[in-house]
Amino acid sequence: MRFRLYGGIGLLLIAATAVAFHRVPEAPASPGGVFDDPIAPPPAYAETHYTVRKGDFAGTILERYGFPSKSILKAAEGVYDLTRIRDEREFTFGYTQNVLHGTFARYTINEDESVVVRFENDGWNAKLETVVYETRTIAREISSSPTFWNAAISAGIRPNDFMRLPEEIFQWEVDFNTEIRKGARIAMVAEGLFYEGELRKLGKIWGAVLSNDGKETWAVRHVHPDKTVDYYGPDGKARKRPFLRSPLKFSRVTSGFNLKRYHPVLKKRRPHYGTDFGAPTGTPVRSVGDGSVVFAGRNGGHGNQVRVRHKTGHETGYSHLSKILVRRGQTVTQSQLIGKVGSTGMSTGPHLHYEMKLRGKNIDPMRAKLPVVEPLPKSERPAFEATRDKWLPELKAALAGEPLSNDAL
Repeated sequence: MRFRLYGGIGLLLIAATAVAFHRVPEAPASPGGVFDDPIAPPPAYAETHYTVRKGDFAGTILERYGFPSKSILKAAEGVYDLTRIRDEREFTFGYTQNVLHGTFARYTINEDESVVVRFENDGWNAKLETVVYETRTIAREISSSPTFWNAAISAGIRPNDFMRLPEEIFQWEVDFNTEIRKGARIAMVAEGLFYEGELRKLGKIWGAVLSNDGKETWAVRHVHPDKTVDYYGPDGKARKRPFLRSPLKFSRVTSGFNLKRYHPVLKKRRPHYGTDFGAPTGTPVRSVGDGSVVFAGRNGGHGNQVRVRHKTGHETGYSHLSKILVRRGQTVTQSQLIGKVGSTGMSTGPHLHYEMKLRGKNIDPMRAKLPVVEPLPKSERPAFEATRDKWLPELKAALAGEPLSNDAL
């Protein structure tokens, strides 16, 4: 059935009953129109949706859609502050026949939660609604051809969920920007969270294996007695290391460690004691490990630079920054943001120059043998081995493109 609206307030004329009914769409139709079928009964309830845009205010949106904004905002206070709406989030508005204002408003806080305000018993009541997912064990095999990202989407895995694999499991051993080779594959067994029969996101990742450049890196999830989670190889060695492979999440190597490199600015041979990562200005720069900031400021041709000293005897440097986010003497943790990519100092364009020293001597940060953490404590081995023995066969099957066993389902 089609109907049109008079003006911006959305007064619907129902030919059969002459009942007034609010219905305000994002783009009101031109005035003058009624239901095409005067015999069919009018709908008792209708909904419309609105996606928040930059600069929007909740009160303005509510009034535009026929809701008393002050009453709605007041009712929602104890559940969620609707003055804090964010771009790209969605409102859903409901309208009930014979009621001259909207009767239902939902704002999506995040993928799992919404605040819902309903008109009931002549008053407005708000509550928090949480999505209830159905949990199933799933297996996926993802190839880097043409890219991991495209293959993950084709396999029903959101890019944000796929990024958990390098960030939670593999980033200490492989830089996904520079060290992934053609034909690389990842297989994983995980908790799939389904809603209305559709895979919405991943829960716990039980295990994963990366096959890259002739090497397989296996990892199984382990929960420590203090409830913290880490991933270990079949031999009990931790996947997490004291140093990340790269200070940037997304980048490309534009120049490597080279003692005879031709300098593009000075136009002569000059040692290049580090690795250059090409990235746009403003790209976040991470400390590759725990440590203390020994320098944060302007340093000649390095431009804005941060240097971090680590307990292992290593020192790392991050140069040409557009912005420094730490100060000298500050303690930083692994993955903490310390600056942003720029082109300060002797630079031909935005990039990060990344250096590493060991006991004062420059070393190649991309080839250096970095320290490893202690293996799993002996007291935790039995629990880990039971988990390992459950998931390793499933990972092997996933890597071979075979279905999960009945025990995993």
